[in-house]
Amino acid sequence: MTHGPKKVLIIARDSSDEDEIRRMLEGQGERFLIYTAQSSLQALDIIYSDPPNLVIINQSLHEEGWKDLCKRIKADTVFGHLPIVLVLQDSGAGFEIDWEDLPVDDYLQKPLIAGETRSRVSLVFARTARMRDANPLTHLPGNYSIMTQIQGRIDSGSPFVVAYVDLDHFKSYNDKYGFLRGDEILKMTAHLLTNSVRKLDSPDAFVGHVGGDDFVFIVPPDRLDGVCEEIIGNFDLIVENFYDEGDRVRRCIDSTNRKGEKECFPFVSISIGVVTNEHKPIKHIGQVSAIAAEVKKHVKSMEGSNYYTDLRGSQLKVKQNA
Repeated sequence: MTHGPKKVLIIARDSSDEDEIRRMLEGQGERFLIYTAQSSLQALDIIYSDPPNLVIINQSLHEEGWKDLCKRIKADTVFGHLPIVLVLQDSGAGFEIDWEDLPVDDYLQKPLIAGETRSRVSLVFARTARMRDANPLTHLPGNYSIMTQIQGRIDSGSPFVVAYVDLDHFKSYNDKYGFLRGDEILKMTAHLLTNSVRKLDSPDAFVGHVGGDDFVFIVPPDRLDGVCEEIIGNFDLIVENFYDEGDRVRRCIDSTNRKGEKECFPFVSISIGVVTNEHKPIKHIGQVSAIAAEVKKHVKSMEGSNYYTDLRGSQLKVKQNA
C-alpha cells in the first residue's frame, strides 16, 4: 500500500485538460500529489526520475502518440506495472477501441463527471493494490515490491547488485509440452532462486517475480558470484527431469521457431543479467531499467546457462554451460 499522498501523473497536450482532472481529484478526501506532462518525452523523464503511482493519459496527447506511450510504459521492465487510465475524447456513436491491443487498466469518457472520475481512480488504486505483490503461480513479490526494493537500494547510496533472470528457449518448451508443464519449470526456478538467496541469511537479500519467465533477485555484491554459480549449476542439473526420455537422449526438442519453421531447440537454460552501482553511480531507477535491457540482451546471446555483470567499461563474463 502507498503511504502518504498518492502520486498521479497527468499527461495531456492541453493544460485545460490537466486542470480539469486535477480539480476533480483534489475534491476527494484522499490526498494526491499531482504533477503533469505535455509530451511523451517529458512524461517518460518524470516516470524514470520520480515514479508515480498512477498515470492518466489524455487521448488528445498527439496523433497516435498516446497509444505508443501506453505500450512503452507497459513494456518497460521496471515500470510496466504502473496502472494507466486513458481519458477518451467524446467521439460520438460508433467509437471503438481494441482493448486487447491497448494495455491500459481503465478509462474515462469525456465529458468527465467529477464523482465518476474520483470513483474510477480510487477503483484503479484498490484493484492495483490487490494484484500488486503476490504472483499467483510462485507467490513471490511482484513488480511493485521489486521497484520499491530497487529504489531503496538507490536511496541508500550503498553498493548493490540487481540480477535479472530469464529462461532461454522457454517458449519452445511450452509449445511442445504445454503451459501446465511449463509452469512446473517456473515454480522450480522460483524455488532455486529463493533457496540460493535464503541461504545467505542476509536482510539485504530479495527475490521477486516480474512475470512469466522473468525473475529478479538482489544480494550483497560480494555474494553475487557464488549465488549465480549455484543457481546455474542446480538449474542445469534439474531441468533435464522436465523432458521426456526420448528428448533427453536427443538433447533437444522439435518445435516451431518464430518464422514458423521446424527447429530442434536446446533444453531450457537460464540467463542472469546483473546491474550494479559499484563502478558508476545509479541515480534513478530508470537507469537500472535501461542497463538491465542491455545486459539481458547480451547474456541471452550466449549459448547455454550464463550470467553477465555490466561493469561499465570492463565486463565480467562467467560461462557455466556444460
